[in-house]
Amino acid sequence: MLILFILFGVGLFVFLRYNMGLARNSRGQQQRRYLLAALQAVIPMEAAVLAGHSDNLLREALIMPCSTAIAASFLTALLWMTVYNVTYDLTHRSSSPDYDNHMDIAFGIYLFGWLTALQNIIAWFSPIAAAIVVGIVEAALVIIPLAQAVYYAVYRTCVDEAGMQPLVNTYWSEAREFVKSFPIWKTALSFVSIGGIIALCIAANASAPTFPLHEAATSIGTAAAAFFIIAIFIYFTTYIWKPRHGLFVRTGIMTLYIDVRTYNRSTMGYRTGMKQRLETLEVEKLNDSPRRGKTIIMVIGESACRDYMSAFSPSQPWETTPWETQMRKQKDSGFVFFPNAYSCAMQTVPSLERVLTERNQYNDKPFADSCSIIDIARRAGYVTKWYSNQSYIGINDTSVTLVAQTSDTAKWVKKEGGIQQFDESLLSFLDEINPKDDNFVVLHLKGSHFNYENRYPESFAKEHGLRTDGGDVECYRNSIRYTDHVLERIYSYAKQKLNLQSMIYFSDHGGIPDMRRSPRFLGFKMVRIPLWTYLSDEYRKQHAGVAEALKANSDRYFTNDLVYELVCGILDVRSNRYDRAQSIASTSYKYKRNELLTYDGRIRIEDDDLDTNPKTMQ
Repeated sequence: MLILFILFGVGLFVFLRYNMGLARNSRGQQQRRYLLAALQAVIPMEAAVLAGHSDNLLREALIMPCSTAIAASFLTALLWMTVYNVTYDLTHRSSSPDYDNHMDIAFGIYLFGWLTALQNIIAWFSPIAAAIVVGIVEAALVIIPLAQAVYYAVYRTCVDEAGMQPLVNTYWSEAREFVKSFPIWKTALSFVSIGGIIALCIAANASAPTFPLHEAATSIGTAAAAFFIIAIFIYFTTYIWKPRHGLFVRTGIMTLYIDVRTYNRSTMGYRTGMKQRLETLEVEKLNDSPRRGKTIIMVIGESACRDYMSAFSPSQPWETTPWETQMRKQKDSGFVFFPNAYSCAMQTVPSLERVLTERNQYNDKPFADSCSIIDIARRAGYVTKWYSNQSYIGINDTSVTLVAQTSDTAKWVKKEGGIQQFDESLLSFLDEINPKDDNFVVLHLKGSHFNYENRYPESFAKEHGLRTDGGDVECYRNSIRYTDHVLERIYSYAKQKLNLQSMIYFSDHGGIPDMRRSPRFLGFKMVRIPLWTYLSDEYRKQHAGVAEALKANSDRYFTNDLVYELVCGILDVRSNRYDRAQSIASTSYKYKRNELLTYDGRIRIEDDDLDTNPKTMQ
């Protein structure tokens, strides 16, 4: 009975503590629910004790059965009842007094009953099998809340959408690379810890008392106990594990996981709704030359923060962007640099989902209903190409992959021996482009994605005298230097062989190389990104208005979810799916510093104290 009171007491305490301001009838209703749940949860344990004919029957039935198996099930239940609720409260207590605890408490209570019933049923046939099976199941269930607790200890936030998205969208090669980035002892410690949890759970269940099944045929009490255990196990299994309405799928962490998965799957509507979008898309080219055979290239960087780029921040310990710095200093080079550009998010998928389409922080248009840069370019008469050094997700398509696949050609760099290739490997794709066509080309770099030392060849570092023993910050700068080299090669090739008319470079988001990766907003370095455009002499003569607007707006503030409008402006089109007032390539560009947002609309750009010069706060 002591376990009953503890389950009920802990459940009620957690509920009342993290749901302030509840009406009296609501508190009473929940109190009755938890009491009923606790009463049901101890039935398998009490039935097994009563059937065991123990000499200390009264003590074991009314106080607490002395078994490490019971203790393991009890601890598993308590972790589920408390961890998500507590970490959520610690994260949000300053901003929200209310909290819906989902079904974590109820799940934890019923989970205790389910585990003890499972232990008893399997032990009827084989105590060893019961120890192994229940031990592994408990270990898996324990690791989930423990992982949430560790996550909070590391990042000082509960697992939320920002933390769940990378987990759902990360591919195996990236996960392996992330694991390899840790010191061997940390990786070993993690595996030893997981193995230790499994071993402890199995050992705990090895001491479970054996149910006297052989007496069921001669003892009415034993037969009744066996019946109750089986019946309640079936009931618990259905109530807890139903795929749609079971308690497990309604716990906080599972609700979050399902919401993220559901959203990702809803983006599949982008593919099925393509025909309808294109039927209503109107695009008219302005000031266009009838001569074919010109190319526009958009290069998407990865995790590049302009604070580490000499072209934007000259106070680097050494020149990290020699080519870009030269282009910025060179008069009448056709380059325009934008020192006040920010990303709209801190992760690739949520950022590029807005970068590539009409959807942005300021209209929040559904992704599936939004036209993309590729749609606009194709309707404007361009042959569209997408070449990526980011891993292809495949069956778990992200919104980025879905847009890429609508291109006339979409290719991903193939790995050799499971090893990610360097960004220069994208250059081989440029040979496939027909210089006689009007081409719109997207190149998606691996850029400065963690692990930084894997982003550039050792031969490149040696050739250019780059330090490789200075830790993450130096390796990050090295990756920036290598990206500068790749950009120069792309520019030179396209200018010589593809009649390059325009080139755009920006990053999906920034990064803080000397801090642990985090889904939380840890500072504006996470969103300060590079942005520059190049326009050829021919383009500037043909589209003088666009060239003048870009130059005039070079000090204006900008978030990269407006890249869609920037590209529409450079394509110089009029469209029913393009708002010129949102394009920094237009004299109508409307946004000022105090109107722009980042971190999915949660952080204001004006809160960045990097620049307090009134002349650039427009």
